[in-house]
Amino acid sequence: MKKQTSVFFLIMTSLLSLSKAQVGGNQIYRDKNNYDYSAPKHLPEFNNTNSYFTSDSTLVVNVKVLMNKTADRYKLTLGLNEEAATPKIAIENINRRINGFIKRISSMGIKNDNIFVDFISQTKIYDYDINKDTQVTIQKMDGFETKKNIIITVNKHSMIEKLISEASDFQIYDVIKVDYINSDIDKIQEDLLKEAYAVFDKKKDNYFKLFKKEIIGTPTATSGFTYTFPKNQYQHYTALESASVTYGYDTRYIKKEERKSKTFYYDGTDYTGFDKVINNSDPEVGIQYIMNLSVKYDLKKNKEK
Repeated sequence: MKKQTSVFFLIMTSLLSLSKAQVGGNQIYRDKNNYDYSAPKHLPEFNNTNSYFTSDSTLVVNVKVLMNKTADRYKLTLGLNEEAATPKIAIENINRRINGFIKRISSMGIKNDNIFVDFISQTKIYDYDINKDTQVTIQKMDGFETKKNIIITVNKHSMIEKLISEASDFQIYDVIKVDYINSDIDKIQEDLLKEAYAVFDKKKDNYFKLFKKEIIGTPTATSGFTYTFPKNQYQHYTALESASVTYGYDTRYIKKEERKSKTFYYDGTDYTGFDKVINNSDPEVGIQYIMNLSVKYDLKKNKEK
């Protein structure tokens, strides 16, 4: 009875300390039923209750390991456009801005090999002439627009904001995306498999120490390796409390609402169900790598009494 009381007290103490650590913050305003809420759907479905699967003749040991890893390189894509009376003038003007920007960032140590200018499109621009007397509108061609993207690769995250700041001097404001890159995926996969196997080895030893089963033949194993990038793991919410207004049948008042700001934040893979999480305290946003290892043993059946 004394032992049961001690165990119960230990469980209750753990639950209380966990409850004290739960700080929701404004993210509780997030509406998961909203049509534009999107959790990462590309991640594998892990069942955290299936660490072991056993029958009278089979044992399956499942291991799930997650690694948070910062990127080695970052690829920044900036967009810009130029409008002019002719395609030639539009191209000359946009190239002048691009060349000025490239010259500026070369002084920051960005080499030409790490820069690529991607020609996106050249389109006609149309407008309307309105005749006030006849109330007729006539569409007309009003020039050309050229669009290009500048793709830059850097190896420091701190360089991204500096590049964006310098780009604004050349009327380049469109930050299209930032890609996170790790160079040696094969090495990461190899290291993660080793981590998963170390966890598996302990789980397997614990099982056979407890149940004294006899293995028949050679076990079979399967593994799955996947990863997810930050761009798929940002969520958003709008935190506000607002009054409601009810209008009468004959009212002619116009309801004007204030602009509500959305908050965006990184919300990585839930750690629930993983046997081990590597670099879980690192605050820097990076790439998440997941290894799933499953090993099956054939067991000698117990003799029927």
